[in-house]
Amino acid sequence: MVEKSFLAQRYARLRLDQIHVVGYSVAGEESVVQIPELDVCFDIGRCPYFALTSNYVCLTHGHMDHVAGIAYYCSQRSFQGMKPGTILVPREIAGAVDNMLRAWREVERQPTPYRVVAVEPGGDFVVRKDFLIRPLATHHGGLSLGYSLISVRNKLKPEYAGLTAPELIALRNSGVPITYRVEVPLATYLGDTTAGPVYEHPDVVNAEVLITECTFFEEEHRQRAKVGKHLHVDELAEIIPRLKNKYIVLTHVSRRTSLRRARRHLRKRVGDEHMARVHFLMDFEGAANAGDVELPVPPADAAD
Repeated sequence: MVEKSFLAQRYARLRLDQIHVVGYSVAGEESVVQIPELDVCFDIGRCPYFALTSNYVCLTHGHMDHVAGIAYYCSQRSFQGMKPGTILVPREIAGAVDNMLRAWREVERQPTPYRVVAVEPGGDFVVRKDFLIRPLATHHGGLSLGYSLISVRNKLKPEYAGLTAPELIALRNSGVPITYRVEVPLATYLGDTTAGPVYEHPDVVNAEVLITECTFFEEEHRQRAKVGKHLHVDELAEIIPRLKNKYIVLTHVSRRTSLRRARRHLRKRVGDEHMARVHFLMDFEGAANAGDVELPVPPADAAD
């Protein structure tokens, strides 16, 4: 089931079965996406109030529209008596983020606690024995990361299915492995990225919910997408048929294209069947019915 609603008249809130995707993402302005049920916020934008409730923040890269609010996140959690949040950061910029937060301690003259964890592809961050966060290499220049939220489950091996509980306990106590590990990617967030091998990663292809950017939709913006290492709708149209996700949430659309026009561009390329699982995060209730109205266009030299 999918529900769409506003949060404080500004931030989007999608209900996708048992989880919600909450946030705001417009190219060059702000990107912050939260899955509250899993206690994780991807990027922090300018740290809207709801982001404070996530104990884990996964930063994808160092651009200001994705990381500007991280010091406020740490300070406000401390001010409100919450425990320090854990901030996962690409290893390449972890030192700089730590230095920034230390500088804010001096500016505020407050010993604000925080925890910065440097991560890289291939190094899982274990939240609990049944839940982990997996960094994935994306393609936005330098070290940029996506993250997959993985449910870890242990299932009984088929050959032991007919045994009684005491028999299973006896086998386990004797050192016989009676279960096998199953990883289920619940949600994967890719941040800013152009097309590349990340879209072939099993945790991207098979995630129940895939949250991916698609910044540009106009033919004349293909070069802009290439230079900025962002996804163009033509590339997304080639990727979508290979994805097995139940839900695909699109973020980071440039204001150069209205969402209605963006949806029309994508539908033309992938058809109604694939569009049934695609949701634009910023397609607010009411805005979708406002007609094909172009939003204000930034100056020609403004970067997305």
